[in-house]
Amino acid sequence: MRKTTKLFTSLAMTLALGASLAACSSPEENSSAACDSYAKLVGSVAEVKTSLTSASSVNDIQAAHEKVKTSYADLQKSLDKVSGDRKEAFDAAWKDFDKAVSDVDKNLTVPQAKEALADDVAKIQAAQTELNKDLTC
Repeated sequence: MRKTTKLFTSLAMTLALGASLAACSSPEENSSAACDSYAKLVGSVAEVKTSLTSASSVNDIQAAHEKVKTSYADLQKSLDKVSGDRKEAFDAAWKDFDKAVSDVDKNLTVPQAKEALADDVAKIQAAQTELNKDLTC
């Protein structure tokens, strides 16, 4: 009985060690994952900037916002393992953009809404540039 307990204990410890080692990732892997997430976010922000025209609807703005929101969430997961100060600056830019989109007057025309959001999009782009310096993508 004692040998069996010892065997199970050893086996459990070996499995736990293997699982913990598999969960670890190198800084290079973390940076690479963050770079991939960053590229997706840059693409979705660029899409917001270029796809919103005078022919766009409020639904188009909201759909574009959702794409940026999803990309942002994915990047956040990656950045949890990478950078500090630049991440905080990016968080602030995102929160400003998110609030600005939420606060857009529903009575504005699309060109007016686009103009109202231009500064917040520019802040996200500036924060992206700084973040990219840290990621070296």
